[in-house]
Amino acid sequence: MTKTLKAAFILAVAAGAGCKTDGLNGSLPILAVIPPKATGGAVLSCSFETGSGELTELPYNPAENIGSVGLLVENNLLDNSTISPQFRLNTATYQPYTAVVTYEYVPHGTVDPPKPTEIPVAASTIPSGTTAVVGFPMFLGVPVTGIANNQVIRTTFYLKGQLLDGSWVRSSEREYLFRFCNTPGCGLDGTWAASVTPATPPGALPQVKSCL
Repeated sequence: MTKTLKAAFILAVAAGAGCKTDGLNGSLPILAVIPPKATGGAVLSCSFETGSGELTELPYNPAENIGSVGLLVENNLLDNSTISPQFRLNTATYQPYTAVVTYEYVPHGTVDPPKPTEIPVAASTIPSGTTAVVGFPMFLGVPVTGIANNQVIRTTFYLKGQLLDGSWVRSSEREYLFRFCNTPGCGLDGTWAASVTPATPPGALPQVKSCL
């Protein structure tokens, strides 16, 4: 085998097994960052639609939302049951538990951004060869203070979770932008917000609420 063919063979094997960079796994890419979709009525209903397009940025108003998003994750890990179909199950199913997030102010002013944090994600199971949406609130418990209106916040994140064999695996890494705003209603202009009219008390006025 020539050096060129040998190198190509090694790269192919690495890709199939889940090539890693700094502990991140390229076989678990985050394909998109999806905003929630709100449905109003008597109560607010929130969901993520995989066909929703990714926006360039989302608003973040601490008084109105916590930056809830859905990560569209693809599991390209190989089905390892093919090694011995009679005796082995496919353990390449991915179960993410937390999102590891770092924050950056763009441009960086006199105030430091929040420290990196781990945030629990919604329970989800992603079998090999499939995609799924993993939801979590990007700013849950994260203090964002002392910055001006329209400040851009760049978030960089990856998921931590386990395969069915118990091994810990990280997803690939993604970045996404939020724009800080503190004007009332600035975070309610989108498909993530809807009008809700409570059944009680009688005559209650409708209010716009956010899933973001």
